[in-house]
Amino acid sequence: MLRRYRKLGEILVERGFITREELERALEIQKQLKKPLGEVLVELGYITEDQLLDALSEQYNAPILKDLPKNIPLNVVGSLPKNIIESLHVIPIDKKEDGTLVVVTDNGTNIPRIRQEIRFLTGKDPEIYLVASRDFSMLYQTYVLGVPLELFEEPYVAIEETEEQVEEAEESEEAAVEEAPIVRLVNNIINRAIEMGASDIHIEPMKRTVRVRFRIDGVLRRVLEYQKGQHNSVVARIKIMSGLDVSERRLPQDGKFYTIKGGEQYDFRVSTMPSTFGEKVVMRILKVSAANKRLEELGYSEYNYKRILSILEKPYGIILVTGPTGSGKSTTLVAMINHLKSESVNIVTAEDPVEYTIDGVTQCQVFPEVGLTFARYLRAFLRQDPDIIMVGEIRDRETAQLAVEASLTGHLVLSTLHTNTAAGAVSRLMEMGIDPHLLGTSLIGVIGQRLVRKLCDECKIPGEVKDENAKSYFERFFGRVPDQIYYPSEEGCPVCRGMRYRGRMAIGEVLIVDEEMRALISSRASEMEIARRAMEKGMRPMFVDALEKVAQGLTSLEEVFRVTTLP
Repeated sequence: MLRRYRKLGEILVERGFITREELERALEIQKQLKKPLGEVLVELGYITEDQLLDALSEQYNAPILKDLPKNIPLNVVGSLPKNIIESLHVIPIDKKEDGTLVVVTDNGTNIPRIRQEIRFLTGKDPEIYLVASRDFSMLYQTYVLGVPLELFEEPYVAIEETEEQVEEAEESEEAAVEEAPIVRLVNNIINRAIEMGASDIHIEPMKRTVRVRFRIDGVLRRVLEYQKGQHNSVVARIKIMSGLDVSERRLPQDGKFYTIKGGEQYDFRVSTMPSTFGEKVVMRILKVSAANKRLEELGYSEYNYKRILSILEKPYGIILVTGPTGSGKSTTLVAMINHLKSESVNIVTAEDPVEYTIDGVTQCQVFPEVGLTFARYLRAFLRQDPDIIMVGEIRDRETAQLAVEASLTGHLVLSTLHTNTAAGAVSRLMEMGIDPHLLGTSLIGVIGQRLVRKLCDECKIPGEVKDENAKSYFERFFGRVPDQIYYPSEEGCPVCRGMRYRGRMAIGEVLIVDEEMRALISSRASEMEIARRAMEKGMRPMFVDALEKVAQGLTSLEEVFRVTTLP
């Protein structure tokens, strides 16, 4: 016999959860709000979410899942297309041997369609359980948003709109900036980026959709797409948060805001820029507690750590940190400042921008637009009785010349330079026009560095060294091939969210300038000659430092070859 469909209100009244009068009032409000009746009843406080769940269970003859899964395998979550998961509010939590999917939903009205869609995709009727909205949201946040797009059987595609629809939505004043869905979307993007440990958020408009990507451990990863018609409201919301001009869409703008999550403060540096299909937004995320980073926390090998400490003991001279953009130079400078700072030392910095606020240190923001350049600050610093000067970056001859003069007058100067190797810093400064004799006298050390991703401890796989070239490198630099190294797993795990890596650490080479090196620099020796002499004097090349971390099981060969080259 067919089971008689019963209305939700009828079940709730029969169970004594609400009265007839309360039901009638809720139905009137529902007509105005155009929301599901259950949601209206919960918002009015007439019933609890658990009471609503019990009634929905009876209405749709679906059992309630009492015990949430503690772990859902990635291949199970990815067994349904992401657009199905999002449109039907359904999450796969298990897959039986015969291929039957076990799924959960917080929307009982979708059960017939869920059954139909999954039967079409898998050829089998699913087992469907109801869960509370709070539990569904938790499962979605933990497992669905954390799964790489490529693990889903079909890629997630945002609902496409015609060009006319996009234009109408963008021009419509009805899509108010403070509208709850837009606020929720922006908050969700920000919170998810923090949870996933992202360093940057990229919001990029395309022809009909907008792509959101996070930079996690140095690699960009697409997280979601939303409709193009929402983009102006999303950008406006971010501009309001950042104190920017909402009406200005033709020029780039820079701003900032902060948020507190889990007791930690996160600063967001916001940059907007007009592009063909709308404004692109990039947000750099800075964890305030990172301002307390110590040198020993950066992942340097014990050998390089001791060499860095030896040059930091010098009372005056120039110490440079080199590497490409995003190689952790600023974090290393912060860690060096934290190592050197004390009540008896006056430290001043010029930065663009001031990323981390360091207690006990005078930090200055560079504003080239009004003439406040690195060089201008350096001149001012010398009248401020400093012991240690930190310059965010040496960009031109004037800044380099003043840094050399400051070091020769008894100051310790720390700065960064964009070069690929430690030895390359010497050549770069001479190309800027610095006298080689003065450079040889003032320079005391150069730290060249990169960041490599660390293998996820939960899913990395042990194995032998298979690559013949890698074997020869181990033989050449260490005299033996390790019995075992680790490789990234194929799919990753929930802990690393399918990325196979988790976190990053520094690899580096430390060039120490001694008397012989000074003579070489003064004689305008080439970068190759300086590098060769530095290795003879104990500098371990970055590639060798990285190989040692492979032997220790901290990173993989593929990551080393991605980031470094053979010396």
